[in-house]
Amino acid sequence: MTNKPNLSRLLAFQKLLLAFSQVERVVDRQHKNGYIRENDTEHSYNLAMTAWFLASHFPRLDQGKVVKFALAHDLVEVHAGDTYIYADAELLASKSARKAAALEQLSQEWPDFPDLIETVRAYEERSSEEAKFVYALDKIMPMMLIYIGEGHTWKREGITLQRLHAVKKDKVAVSKDIKPYYDALYDLLLDSPHLIPKS
Repeated sequence: MTNKPNLSRLLAFQKLLLAFSQVERVVDRQHKNGYIRENDTEHSYNLAMTAWFLASHFPRLDQGKVVKFALAHDLVEVHAGDTYIYADAELLASKSARKAAALEQLSQEWPDFPDLIETVRAYEERSSEEAKFVYALDKIMPMMLIYIGEGHTWKREGITLQRLHAVKKDKVAVSKDIKPYYDALYDLLLDSPHLIPKS
């Protein structure tokens, strides 16, 4: 059995989490009387809570795995950064390599937290129903947040529903449990041209 982490190690982990909270995403969320950029900590917490809530209605899923995947799924972005789904082709092409390098860096920095590294790796491989569930849910979380925020990010970024659907539909389809939620959300957006134009 390994030694328990000392205070210095706990402080180092807090620095990692602080760095995670400073990774900003393109998605805006309502805050008081305006909008601010969502960060990775907020996104991961909201995903974990939503996944936990939903997973309780799918008894075949391991809720513990679901919550761990949701909490850890973007942690590589501490080193790799967040990659916007509409980033330029060069940045999108380098995403997998940057994430793999970031995971390797995390594994070197946190050898005393192997469960974290194994969780991120298993999420990236999407070899379990729990990983697919969280992956697909992760793809609709920004859509729900932007919908609630009156389409602010879509309007700012000039996103159409056709363009959004093109990058989301196949990714969400990896989970038969999440796909019906995406389909319902897509139908809702078809009826909301004031939030996002169709084309």
